Amino acid sequence: MEQPAYQLRRKTVAKHCNEHDCWVIVNGKVYDVTLFLDKHPGGKELLLSYAGEDATAALEGAGGHEHSKYAYKLLEEYYLGKLSSSEEESSKVERIGLFDSDKGSGQVVDVDNLVDFKKPLLPQVGRLGELYDVWVHSFPTTDHTVALFTNPLLEKLTRCKWYVPLVFWVPIICYYLWYLVSRGDCSLELFVSFSVLGYFSWLLFEYVLHRYVFHMKTSSYYANIFHFLLHGHHHITPLDSERVVFPPAPAVLIASPFWLGMPKLLGTVKGYSWLFGFAVGYLCYDMTHFWIHQGNPKFSFLRSQKRRHVIHHYREPQMNFGISNPFYDVIFGTLVKEYKENSGKLSN
Repeated sequence: MEQPAYQLRRKTVAKHCNEHDCWVIVNGKVYDVTLFLDKHPGGKELLLSYAGEDATAALEGAGGHEHSKYAYKLLEEYYLGKLSSSEEESSKVERIGLFDSDKGSGQVVDVDNLVDFKKPLLPQVGRLGELYDVWVHSFPTTDHTVALFTNPLLEKLTRCKWYVPLVFWVPIICYYLWYLVSRGDCSLELFVSFSVLGYFSWLLFEYVLHRYVFHMKTSSYYANIFHFLLHGHHHITPLDSERVVFPPAPAVLIASPFWLGMPKLLGTVKGYSWLFGFAVGYLCYDMTHFWIHQGNPKFSFLRSQKRRHVIHHYREPQMNFGISNPFYDVIFGTLVKEYKENSGKLSN
């Protein structure tokens, strides 16, 4: 089954309209200029005045300044994707050969009318069948949040402030660090080596989880619901600030086999040293994920992370799976080629 031809719609572009998340349209192409705001010679305020809108006329001199060829070349470094060619098409996405592959015909799916966003989504996404995969990557809502459950308590449990993982996990990490120090039989060299091993183990776990679980393709009723609850909702509303970090309850369920198993597998000292690096890696992942969605990072590494992750969300969802670090994307060849070859700059 071929992948759908994703195009960015005007209403999708329109919601990226602030200094932490700034997109513009120029000549039918969409550019994420968030990381260029502070570099703009005319000041970021001028660029922000076109955030989420068409800036073609401004570049062509409507504001009294016609931009040079170099400006257009520089703009290409921030290219994200094509704009849907018409307002009619802006609410549709093509799924090639979805039902009639023998004739080679495609189906046009009106993604906005597949679900009712005024009602909880979990029961609805289950009924989408094979359409779920194309729908979940087609940005069908301009809202920054959606309801998942009809039950208010369950709905509340799906939300998490960015600082909650820190409040929950840092004391636990500190306790085990104190425990290792108080034992007196943990050398610095052993602690550092197994902590580093634990950190890179987290990066691998993060990569595998994101690539093979968070982005598995589903079509059955309960599989669609499971995927949407786990990760699909994030691709529908990536700007929802309370659904970016992982809530402690499911995190504990995922972490339990590691916390219980590694001390037995490696021994107490090596096991808890490994867990320290693994836990630090997880917190780096959660905080990085929040910051690249909700902020405008100043450090070059975080800026590159933001750029990679934006490409993952809006351009190539089957690439750039590493969030806190691209290490395993490089190893397994899933780093976007243009990014890899140009050190973060997209080619023309």
